[in-house]
Amino acid sequence: MGKKISRKRIIIIGVIIAFALSFLLPMRFSPWARLTYFFMHYRTNQNQERLLCETNYEELLEACRVLMKDDEFMKPGMRYPVRGAKRHPRTSKFPQIILDLNPSVVCIGNAPEYIRLEMAGGITHFGVRAYPENFTKPFPNFEYGDKELIPGLWYYDDGNLENPEYNERIEALIRKKRK
Repeated sequence: MGKKISRKRIIIIGVIIAFALSFLLPMRFSPWARLTYFFMHYRTNQNQERLLCETNYEELLEACRVLMKDDEFMKPGMRYPVRGAKRHPRTSKFPQIILDLNPSVVCIGNAPEYIRLEMAGGITHFGVRAYPENFTKPFPNFEYGDKELIPGLWYYDDGNLENPEYNERIEALIRKKRK
């Protein structure tokens, strides 16, 4: 006669099947989508606070300008991943303040050349753009960024700056730094 399957074993098998099936659901029904979004949102908030409240803007701008003087580094359009498995080997030579910020990528803007530290990508993009001394607008519609932190260093955010609540949150973080 066949073995009788215990109730405990049936529950364990059911949980394993439900867990496996949860990954096959469309994203809007998946329980993991909300959890992933929560952690991404939390990390984004942490990165914004570290960038806007805890960073010395003058030191960050100076570090970026040091990199701008390195002809080997300043190749227009080049991207230097800082986080993750595809980290560019050259990033280990970046100034410590940039490494401490831990941007996802450091980008070199096309002519005109500037440095962009991208703190988050994916759902929202935000970070800073650093410009060389005596930088002038190359064309009338050129946008430096969304908010000037100090002359030569601009915060940019592809998020909802047109949303008054979001914009006020960003402004509050910047004011917190200034105090």
